[in-house]
Amino acid sequence: MTPELVTHPGMTVLGIDVRTSNAAEADAGTARLPALWGRFYGENVLERIPGKLSPAAPLGVYADYESDHLGEYRVVAGAAVEDGTAVPSGLARATVPAGRYLVFRGEGPMPDVVIQTWVSVWNHFSGSKAPARLFTADFELYRGPNAVDIHVAVR
Repeated sequence: MTPELVTHPGMTVLGIDVRTSNAAEADAGTARLPALWGRFYGENVLERIPGKLSPAAPLGVYADYESDHLGEYRVVAGAAVEDGTAVPSGLARATVPAGRYLVFRGEGPMPDVVIQTWVSVWNHFSGSKAPARLFTADFELYRGPNAVDIHVAVR
């Protein structure tokens, strides 16, 4: 998979969140992301988010990195909102800064396609010619029931 380099204008996302790590997500007994997305869809969180930009698409924002891919981070399952939207009780905010992102596109059955696309991300960044990751905020854009674009912030 060859990623595409894009410049993103930045955005604010509201949704529900958890704190986790790649190590925790690798073990079904400690993984928190399946439950986060289960809540997101089961509680119809997308409909509760005020000020959504149109078209409203589910986003998974990886932010507040403790260090790098080995440390903890926070994931917000939500949607992009208009600037200045207040955060209602029970929701959290994440900011995706403007900047350069490598976009990895995946298509196939969920959640396998998300996992496979992240494997492509990790493989890409293990190469010596890959740009340095910033670990500011990365995000998954769900383009449809079987399509995800993973945006990774780079220098």
